[in-house]
Amino acid sequence: MAQFYCKDCIYWDETGQDRPTRMAEGRCRRHAPHPHQSDLLDGDGTVWPATFADDWCGEGKTVLDMAATSVDLTDFSDID
Repeated sequence: MAQFYCKDCIYWDETGQDRPTRMAEGRCRRHAPHPHQSDLLDGDGTVWPATFADDWCGEGKTVLDMAATSVDLTDFSDID
């Protein structure tokens, strides 16, 4: 599989479009955020990991990956 970057991932949410930076910034929304002890003590709560557009993790998905995922509708046979 060809490597792709955060900017190509369906879980990436670009943020800070109004701030000039070397590379676009965003938040990875692949998993729910986990609080760090320091975040809770400082009152910051939880945050999603900040990433740059050219970062990558190996767990992301493209739109094409999601389209190739099929759902077996027989799993929902009790739904009218």
